[in-house]
Amino acid sequence: MDVMVKPVIDRKEWLLTDLLGRSMGVIRTTDSGQVSVEPDGKATMTMTGMRCGPFASLDEALAMIETHTRGVCRREPGEAQASVDETAATVETSTAMSENASREPR
Repeated sequence: MDVMVKPVIDRKEWLLTDLLGRSMGVIRTTDSGQVSVEPDGKATMTMTGMRCGPFASLDEALAMIETHTRGVCRREPGEAQASVDETAATVETSTAMSENASREPR
């Protein structure tokens, strides 16, 4: 089962959803830096028997989910990351257009 992982802005947690957008739970980081998985909805049954923490990092928690569900965890960019990606895409497009324009015969 593939899982989408989206950061919650201004909090140390990530929302887990399936590819249809249904809630699968949340991953939380404590003040001490430990990470735990809190399954929700249909994921409660899917993740039965899975170790839910504590983990040393988000990557370790995601690896555990992937191993247990035999799926892939895909990270969705947060709003801040999305704007960085959009800016990079705009720069790439502008650069490509400039390069193509300089190649065209005049």
